[in-house]
Amino acid sequence: MKAPLVVTLLALLALSTFAQTTPSALPASPRHDTPAYAAAKLFRRGANCANYLEVPPGQTWGVRHTAEDLKKMRTEGFDHVRIPIGWHHYAGPAPEYKLSDSIFGKVDDLVTNATAIGLNVLLNIHHFDQFTTDPAARTEEFYALWRQIAAHYATAPAGVAFELLNEPKDAAKTAVINPIFAEAIRQIRLTNPHRTIFLGPGFWNSVNELPNFQLPDNDQNLIVTVHCYEPFYFTHQGATWAGPDTRLTGIHFPGPPATPLEPAPGVTLTQNSQDWLRRYNTLPAAENPSGPQKFVNLIQKAKAWSAAHGRPVHFGEFGCFKTADPESRARFYAGFRAALDDADMGWAVWDWKSGFNYWDPKTNQPEPGMRAALFPKK
Repeated sequence: MKAPLVVTLLALLALSTFAQTTPSALPASPRHDTPAYAAAKLFRRGANCANYLEVPPGQTWGVRHTAEDLKKMRTEGFDHVRIPIGWHHYAGPAPEYKLSDSIFGKVDDLVTNATAIGLNVLLNIHHFDQFTTDPAARTEEFYALWRQIAAHYATAPAGVAFELLNEPKDAAKTAVINPIFAEAIRQIRLTNPHRTIFLGPGFWNSVNELPNFQLPDNDQNLIVTVHCYEPFYFTHQGATWAGPDTRLTGIHFPGPPATPLEPAPGVTLTQNSQDWLRRYNTLPAAENPSGPQKFVNLIQKAKAWSAAHGRPVHFGEFGCFKTADPESRARFYAGFRAALDDADMGWAVWDWKSGFNYWDPKTNQPEPGMRAALFPKK
């Protein structure tokens, strides 16, 4: 869900509409005093170091993050940093899939500097599209990567957590990844018996996939991660890499607008975006597609699942592209953060300074309204 990768709008919109057919079994007596719930307190307010270590070598769209960025995060009030990493880009041939020292060096630099200032860390495997396209063909590589990552960080502080895979999608459906994740956890536990592990369902870590998600019953240090970018037409307006339906700009949050919005000259809308625009221009606030109910409903659904299953849930990504006007962005982030606070769930914004910015590197300050939106004075 990040530039410049192309993601179809149909799939992204389905994050909030995908129907469920196979409900997961409820535990007889869900617990809420597990190691995972204790660990979740370390991951309440985070930021993503986006478009950095997940970028394939040789690409030019990477945004370097440094120890200075981490210090600023900590000063702003963030308690953890999520570090997306494209480990597979640095793996050797089968069967070892040996990871290069270069990628460990880059990750170690961030991990060491983060933990030194009390910033907890979430390390993942990001954009492993070869795996999500053909899980069966890449499962052994997935396990090999995690064996090496786990061994390397076996003695890291407790505030360093692992996230198995960012946004499983395509052929990596929830039913497919359930047993793969269980085996990956088993192998990680050989070197990290007490490490907190984050993992999430398919369909881009969709909240609506939670009923199909299964976790090992015997492991109580697992945190479930989900993502949400609703209302999508608002959060991704102007993000041309996200598909043709994001060409409509000038969308406010919340709707409806004071004056009906018209597409800019030369912008041709698909039928889907035309229908959305009509509803945005006409429906009252409580029903408007560019309104808080688009994410509040999903947050409440995640909260209910969490309570029923005794598993903490963390929103590992939410955010709004900088094309939106600053006032609307600030209202969106404030509303989303407040809804997560009400649900007592941790979160990590996408992103720190890479297009969905919390921080503006040019002014060396937070983007307008962002500090008050995410860290309101009490």
